[in-house]
Amino acid sequence: MGLKDSTTEEKILEAAKEVFMKYGLYGARMQDIANTAGINKALLHYYFRNKEKLFDSVFEKALEKYFAQMTVIGDKSMPIKERLMRYVDNIFTFFSEYPQMSMFIIKEISINPQMFHEKVKTLKHPKSLLIPILQEAIDNKEIPPIDPVMFMVNLHSLCAYPFLASPLYKVILKRNGYEWDDDSQNRIKESVKEFISFKFQ
Repeated sequence: MGLKDSTTEEKILEAAKEVFMKYGLYGARMQDIANTAGINKALLHYYFRNKEKLFDSVFEKALEKYFAQMTVIGDKSMPIKERLMRYVDNIFTFFSEYPQMSMFIIKEISINPQMFHEKVKTLKHPKSLLIPILQEAIDNKEIPPIDPVMFMVNLHSLCAYPFLASPLYKVILKRNGYEWDDDSQNRIKESVKEFISFKFQ
């Protein structure tokens, strides 16, 4: 077989992302990925020898995209509050484009936390770590003396949970005559920003 084609490889990675996000590492089958990519299984194995190698590529790209949303937190050209507001915008846009990404990452982390730990060490930029950035802002009296750990937990939860629980929200809202739509997500995003403003008073 000749040289590998980048277009075919991208097609495989997109198909694998769809299948892995739906079934996870252990539930996905190489045949499902081949079918989704529109290729035969032999060609799939030519590009990726086994499911684990393919999953590793997909998971790393997912984390890269996720952590890319956090780089604004480390941009010291802006006040800490503005950085966090922009992070909220970024992460909501990201989860709107990849609504299953939060569930995918959390599920795979719970199964293999060591793999996540190793990926974080190589992918996450130290200047975008939220806790030390908050502590620095507290020390410089830029923000009030809040608990940076609890703030981080609350902020990430407020951003991610609406997407994790969106199937439940859709059912509940529909039964009560409401729709879970882009406007709902925008209102939630604004409520997250209100949380930031309230904590920084």
